[in-house]
Amino acid sequence: MTILNQLSKLSLTAVSLLLLSVSGTKAADISFDGMDRGAGLAAAMQEMRDRARADSDNRGPVPSTTTPSNELTNFWDHLKDGGLDSLCKNAQIKLNKNFTLADVVGLDGGLKRYLKPLPSKRLALLDEIKLKLSASFGTEVLNVPNVGALNVSIGASLEGKSVVVRPLESNKYCKELDTLIKLYEVKTVLPMNAKRIANMEKGEIWKLPVVVHYGISAGIGANISEVVNISIGAGYAKEKRPSISLYKIDENNLRLRLRIDHITVKSVGASANTVEIPTGDIGLISGENLIAKLVNKEVAKEINKMIAFKLAYSHVRTTGQKLLLEFYIDPKNPEQVEKLSELLRGNFDNIRKLIKMGLKFDNFSEEASGQSGVGEINELALQTGAAIDAESSFAGSDHYNGHSDNFNINVPVIHNHQNSWASSYHRYQSLNNDGGTIHVQQRTRVSNGDTINIPFVGTVIKYNSQKHIYVVNKEAAGVAVTRPVLLYQRYDGFLRQGDATARHMIDNANDVLKYAGMQGNGVDMSNTLPSSSIFPPLPPQENDYNSDGPQSDPVKTYRTAVMSFKLVFAEKAVQDIIFAPARLIMKSFMNVMRETESAIIDKIMDLFTINEKGKVKYDQNAVSKRLGVSAFDNDNNDGQTSPLDIVRNLAYAATKFIAKITSVRNESGWKGQSDRLAKVASSGGMKYEDFLKVVIQMVDVKNISSEIYIHTDKRVKDEADVTQTYTMFNNRDNGFDNTIAEVNQMRERFADPSDLTD
Repeated sequence: MTILNQLSKLSLTAVSLLLLSVSGTKAADISFDGMDRGAGLAAAMQEMRDRARADSDNRGPVPSTTTPSNELTNFWDHLKDGGLDSLCKNAQIKLNKNFTLADVVGLDGGLKRYLKPLPSKRLALLDEIKLKLSASFGTEVLNVPNVGALNVSIGASLEGKSVVVRPLESNKYCKELDTLIKLYEVKTVLPMNAKRIANMEKGEIWKLPVVVHYGISAGIGANISEVVNISIGAGYAKEKRPSISLYKIDENNLRLRLRIDHITVKSVGASANTVEIPTGDIGLISGENLIAKLVNKEVAKEINKMIAFKLAYSHVRTTGQKLLLEFYIDPKNPEQVEKLSELLRGNFDNIRKLIKMGLKFDNFSEEASGQSGVGEINELALQTGAAIDAESSFAGSDHYNGHSDNFNINVPVIHNHQNSWASSYHRYQSLNNDGGTIHVQQRTRVSNGDTINIPFVGTVIKYNSQKHIYVVNKEAAGVAVTRPVLLYQRYDGFLRQGDATARHMIDNANDVLKYAGMQGNGVDMSNTLPSSSIFPPLPPQENDYNSDGPQSDPVKTYRTAVMSFKLVFAEKAVQDIIFAPARLIMKSFMNVMRETESAIIDKIMDLFTINEKGKVKYDQNAVSKRLGVSAFDNDNNDGQTSPLDIVRNLAYAATKFIAKITSVRNESGWKGQSDRLAKVASSGGMKYEDFLKVVIQMVDVKNISSEIYIHTDKRVKDEADVTQTYTMFNNRDNGFDNTIAEVNQMRERFADPSDLTD
C-alpha cells in the first residue's frame, strides 16, 4: 500500500480546499466563426477559385462560411473530454447529496457547478442540482457452485435535475474561479414563477429533464482468484423522459421546448474486469468531514481507474417515440409570462402533465400513412398553446427503432478503446410541412481511442472517429414516397498527434472525391484538398552516412484538429448506382483496386468478362500469358502471393460487389430498397469509404455535393491555424441540398440536447 499512499498524497495537490475537482469537464477553445486563418493556403485556394470560375459544373473546393452543426460541436466536446488541460479549465464544485439550498429545499441529489466554453469562446456557468428517488427489490434465485450467484432485480426510479446555463462575459477560466466558488449565487429552475422567468438574462437556459425508469435485470458472475470479476447479464427497461426547457434568446424572445421521449431497451452483455480496491483499504486522509470524504472518493476513483483492466461487450435493442413542441413567448408580456408560469408551476405537476400528454402519443404507429399522427400532434400543440396564449413554432414526432453492438477494452494507463456499430430507422413527422414524413435508414460506426491515461491529470493522446450512412425518403401528404437520397457523414478528431496523422484525416476524404464521376477511368485530383498545405510536412533531414539503419522523416505534433466530411448523392445519382450495368460496376471496382494491384490490372483488364449470372470470369491461359507466369506453377520462392491468385481474388471480390448492388435493385418497395442500400454501404469487405470509392464513379458530378470542414489548434510555431469549410461540386444549385438540410434539422431537433443547448 506504500505506492498507493504516495499517490494519494500527490493527488491532494490537485484538489483544493475549495472543492475544485479535476474530473474531466469538457474544456474546449474551438471557434466556429467560419473565418480562414490559414495564411499558407492563400495561393492554393486562389488557384482553386480560378479553376472554379473556369468550370462551373465541376468546380474544385471553394471556401465558404457554413456554420458547423450541433452534431459536430458535440463531437468536439467529446473529443476534448478528459484531455490534458489546465487545472482552471477542469475545475468544478461537487457537493454530495443532502446538500440543500434555501429556495430548493428537498432536492436530495447534490450540486455540481462548472464552466464550459460556448462556440463564441465566451464561458458559460452551469449549475446542476440532481433529484433522485428510487425503489428496488433484488434477490438471489440460484447459486451455482464454483461459479457464483444468479441475481434478479426489479426496480423503479425517478431521476431529474435542475440545470441553469448562464453566459459569462469573460473567456478566461482562471479569472472566473471567483464566480465558480460563490455558492450563494447558485441558481435553480425551481420555484418556477413569472417574476423569475421575466428576470432571465439574455442567453440564459433553464432545463428540467426527468427520467421515469422501471426495469428488470438478471445477471450471474464469478470471481477468479479474488482478482478478476466475470459477469453475464441481461435486462429489459422502459423509460419516460419528459423535459422542459426555457431559453432567453434576446429581450423579445423566450423559447419554450417541451420534449417527451418514451423508450424501451433490451440488452445483453458480458464483461471481465479486475476487482476494485475499496476506499477504506487505500489509506487516504482521515476524517469524516465533507472535504475528507470528497477527496477520498475522488482519489479512490482515480486509483482504481489506473489499475483496472476491463473487457466488455453488449448488444442493445431500442424502440421509442419522441415528441417535441416549441413555442416563442414575449418576456415583456406579463400576461403571457404568467400563463407560462402557471403551465409550469409546481415541483412536478408539469411532469405529470407531460406524461399524460404522452399517453395519446403512444397510440401512434410508425407504420401509419403520412397523414396519420398529424391529428394527435396538432391536438397536443393546440392544447399547450392555448394554455400559454401562443402558437407552436414547431410540433413534430420521431418514431425510431434500432440496435447496437458495443465493445470496450481498457488496458490501465496505456490505452482505452471503445467501438460501436449501430443500425436504426427514424420516422420524422411535423406539422410545419403539412404532416409530411421523412424516413431515415441509418448505419453508424464509432471508434474512440485514448492513449496514455494519467490518473489525476487526463488523457495525453486521443483519436476519435464517427461514420454515418443515411438513406432518406420523403413522403408528402397524398403524394408517393420519393426515391432515396444517400448521405455519408464522417467526423475525425485528435489530441496530440503527428502531422502525418493530420494529413491522413484529409486524405481519407480525398481518396473518395478523386474518383467522382470517373466511370472506371483513373482519378481526378481537381476536387481534392491540398492536405500538405493545410498540414505541411517538415523538410527531409540530410542523410547521416555515419548512422546505421533507415532514416525516418521528421515529424511534429499538433495539439488538436477536427474534420467533418459530408457527401450527398441526389435521387438521380442513387438511381444511377442501383441500376448501373454490371460492366460499369466491375470497371469501377477494378479502378479502385489499382491502388494496390495496378501492375496486374493494367495488363489484363480487358480479359475480364461477366457471364449471364453476373459472375466475373477470365481466360486463365490468356492471363498467364500476359503476366508471364505459368498456370501450373503458383509457387513463389520469395513468399509473395502468386499473380494468378491475385487475379482470382479480384474476380471473386468484383463478383461479390456486383451482387451487392444488384441486391438493392431486387428489393421490392421503397423501404426495402432503402434499408438494403444502407446495409450494403456499411457492411462486408468494402464498406463506408471503400464502398463510396466505387459507387461515386458511376454518377454524374452534377448530382452529388460534398463539404469538408476543418478546425485546428496546432500550437506549432510559425504555422497558422485553420477554421474553414470547403464545398465541392455545384451543390448549391441542386434541390437535394434542401432535402438534406431538412433531415439535419430534424435530427438535431430530436437529438438529446448538449450541456449548453436547450
